[in-house]
Amino acid sequence: MIATQAGVELASMAFYPKSETYRAEYDQETVSASMAVVAVLSEVMDVDPVELKPLHASVNTGALDDLARVRDRTGEEVSITFQVATYAITVSNDGTVALTLRERTGTDGVTEGVSPV
Repeated sequence: MIATQAGVELASMAFYPKSETYRAEYDQETVSASMAVVAVLSEVMDVDPVELKPLHASVNTGALDDLARVRDRTGEEVSITFQVATYAITVSNDGTVALTLRERTGTDGVTEGVSPV
């Protein structure tokens, strides 16, 4: 288990440099999907969770939490992707959160990497 700045324990967290993606697993019995996202974001950005823009400004957190539990009811795989800051975040109902650094296009049309902070 990995203790995070948000006080949420993640089962695992790894970085995949080729895709610039962080992938974390969390226990769906004890952690909501929205809290897992906050925990992963605060770890990746290395900021206190209270310094982050509220997650509900980017996604309906109640709907996110409900969708992350759909597998319990239907057995179907469900994922939702949304953007927070410079990250595309995908939450799946298998208890995983993936953060991928998005690139942006500069005013000169050249694609630039965006730093995580």
